[in-house]
Amino acid sequence: MCGIGGLTGEAARKLVSARDAAFLDRLLTRLEKGGIRFLWHDSEEFPKRLRRIPDAPVGLFLQGRLPKAEIPAIAIVGTRQSTPYGEFVARQFGQGFADSGVPVVSGLALGIDAAAHKGCLLGEGFPVAVLGSGIGTPYPRNNTVLYRNVTDRGCVISEYGPGVPALSHHFPNRNRLIAGLSDGVFVVEAKAKSGTLITVDRALEQGKGVYVIPGRVTDQNSIGCNQLIREGAQLVTDPGEVLADLSTQRGLPLLSETEDGSYCFAGGSAEKSPCDKNTKKSLASDEKIVYAFLRLSPKHFDQLVWESGLTPSELADVLDSMERKGFIERISAGCYSVKDTDTQ
Repeated sequence: MCGIGGLTGEAARKLVSARDAAFLDRLLTRLEKGGIRFLWHDSEEFPKRLRRIPDAPVGLFLQGRLPKAEIPAIAIVGTRQSTPYGEFVARQFGQGFADSGVPVVSGLALGIDAAAHKGCLLGEGFPVAVLGSGIGTPYPRNNTVLYRNVTDRGCVISEYGPGVPALSHHFPNRNRLIAGLSDGVFVVEAKAKSGTLITVDRALEQGKGVYVIPGRVTDQNSIGCNQLIREGAQLVTDPGEVLADLSTQRGLPLLSETEDGSYCFAGGSAEKSPCDKNTKKSLASDEKIVYAFLRLSPKHFDQLVWESGLTPSELADVLDSMERKGFIERISAGCYSVKDTDTQ
């Protein structure tokens, strides 16, 4: 007796089996050529942070290498229709986090995402890109070179296999992974109704910190940011403020000891050492902490008191010692900066 389309049940099963086998062969060949691996949820390599989120994926496609689990990570998110100012801020913060040994997570989209990854790469940091499309294919195509640079230095992650298109419902799924892979989410520019706000919602559900750059009330790209600040997100203007909050308020190991007994940010020596070796050997422990904050950007005395946890008198002694050693300089009343290492 014939089945559907003139095929018996057994013939149909064999036909489907052959088709599935051919598809699997093509998929495995494509994964191998692209240096892509699939990590099951229960594998040792699967990111520990993602195991803890309520809607954890059953598995992930990975191109590149994952950052070390013990190092805090920051997500930088924002609109695709970014302004030059927003892209400048995203690059600066991406580079600042990278200089401190902190991996930068984003979505490899146009606008703020791309600027954040570029800043991380400028700081020779560890970029983590999460796709809303199939692994192995840059989306959008404009980011082909950036995609390659991210995989060379860090990793690209996706729930979707090669050839899967960038469908609209994929991006909310991607946003939960961006939040899940990070210890805090930093928002640069966001409109009133923005996919960025989905990432923020997921971060709050997961108990992560949310940090926001304020914007002008007349800018469409600042409406979402200013609303987040009104609702309690932390207003920040410097990468050090984010790092300090992760350390002091959330108990994350912002400073860790290196093999030679000195300290660098966030286990930075595991991926890159943001502290010059000669500098590390010449500074006392409190001086190393202050030096690390000043490497991010020049800072006022009052801000350093808050970030370092030192008393004003202790900080004054530390700054005086570092200034005499030639590692920092006073650039204006109460404001300090690291000296150019080329002159030391």
